[in-house]
Amino acid sequence: PPHQGDVAQISRVKEARRELEELFHREMQKESRQFDGWDEYE
Repeated sequence: PPHQGDVAQISRVKEARRELEELFHREMQKESRQFDGWDEYE
């Protein structure tokens, strides 16, 4: 059936989006740690 390809594509997109979100959260944590470090210098 043609829609089987669509399902595979959707799961690929979901997986890619999840990887992007994980990367984004990791970057946010890195930045917040930097901000915490800056607070120590005040």
